[in-house]
Amino acid sequence: SGNTKIYNSISPYELLRMCAEFYEVKKDEIDNRIQEISRILEMDKFLYSRIGNLSTGQTQRVNIARCLIHDPKYYILDEATSGLDIISSQIILDFMKSEKKKGKCVLYSTHYMEEAENICDRVIMINHGNIIKEGTPAEIRKATKTSNLRDAFFALIGSDNNEE
Repeated sequence: SGNTKIYNSISPYELLRMCAEFYEVKKDEIDNRIQEISRILEMDKFLYSRIGNLSTGQTQRVNIARCLIHDPKYYILDEATSGLDIISSQIILDFMKSEKKKGKCVLYSTHYMEEAENICDRVIMINHGNIIKEGTPAEIRKATKTSNLRDAFFALIGSDNNEE
């Protein structure tokens, strides 16, 4: 997620302008891009607030926003919704689904099996650092004769489920 602590005294708007300039987004496109991202990630209410005053979910949306400013082809997100309120989580998941529809590649790590099931075309399950299964959610459910990825995971690790 990155550390926004050092940006506590500026607003998301100022941070996004700074990132846009860093990524050499065309000057006349910066404001439109910020407005668009603010709309997508529902940041309008706090776009001009100090970052230091934002909630965890709002801060996480700012972290994601600054990675979007230059419209990248790839996203690598690590536990992007971990510890977030349900609204922020849903906004982030919906955003990733829409980017995926645009043909973007999203590499997403999560321990929330329901998220993986909802948003991923392909899943790689890892236990103790080893890949234990990979495929589409449907292929993994079929192979393990289960109805969801959570059950599939436990079917794959067998009796080794004393630690999650």
